[in-house]
Amino acid sequence: MPDINPIRIIRKYGLWGTFVKTLRFAAGFAANEIENRYYRFKHRKIRQYRDPESGELHVIEQGFKNQGVDICDFRIEASDYNEFKSLLPFPADYHGGVDSGVWEEKIVEHYIAYKMLELRDFRQNDIYVDVAACNSPWARILRDTLNIQAFAIDLALPEEHKKLDYYRVENATKTSFPDSSVKGVSLHCAFEMFAGDDDVKLIRELQRILRQGGKAVIVPLYMHTHYCCFASPEYWGKGHADSAALEYVRLDMRGIPSARNYDVVALQERILRTIENCGMHSKIYVLRNGKSLSPEVYCHFILEITK
Repeated sequence: MPDINPIRIIRKYGLWGTFVKTLRFAAGFAANEIENRYYRFKHRKIRQYRDPESGELHVIEQGFKNQGVDICDFRIEASDYNEFKSLLPFPADYHGGVDSGVWEEKIVEHYIAYKMLELRDFRQNDIYVDVAACNSPWARILRDTLNIQAFAIDLALPEEHKKLDYYRVENATKTSFPDSSVKGVSLHCAFEMFAGDDDVKLIRELQRILRQGGKAVIVPLYMHTHYCCFASPEYWGKGHADSAALEYVRLDMRGIPSARNYDVVALQERILRTIENCGMHSKIYVLRNGKSLSPEVYCHFILEITK
């Protein structure tokens, strides 16, 4: 996301440069709003996506119980969370900065992976992989603070990370890591983007690269009351969605071909069964007190996979 701090912008671009950038931003915002209004008019009966509400989350939890899938509670101690933020500080401009509205959610996601994978106890030769890392500094932070072999992979990386050999351009469903070589893996707000059969292929790749006793954490695990996905307007209705999923549109986003939300049955058939067939084990967690840390926190379900 762009820098939205006015003081930093003025210092960087000067008054005239800031004025020009403001005009360009306003013009771009107006263009997007016109496009969205036209899109809503053209597709008046279009299905727009919304997140499950608290009552629907309870229905999903009950669906797990009805299918015999145990759910474990996950709670975050505020003092431990604050210690984590001090020990492993993210840059102030991460994900648009502390005032972006999602900054705290992103830090919580990394805290959950940190705790579940027990990253603080990793030894120097233990390998950790941040899958679909994009521009995240997480791997670098772990190397600098905990001195562990942390890697980050994605289909594309920003220029600032390409110079680091532990940031790699790789397909997560077919990585270069040797068999049984990785102790921990996590995906932060990423698994939903594995379209088609790539979600299943990723599970099989995890089985290959994880060593015995190794773990993978998917946070958040996006669930809904029904199997569905959403796309941004330029991709909606163009065949990117799973044919079995109900497709919605998100008018407030761009660049999203398809983001998947499982229901209990689809998760069982596609993911939990694949985990079991691969000889691994799964646990579903629910974050119970995220809102007490910050109203920004929306993570609810978490998937842990152990080999």
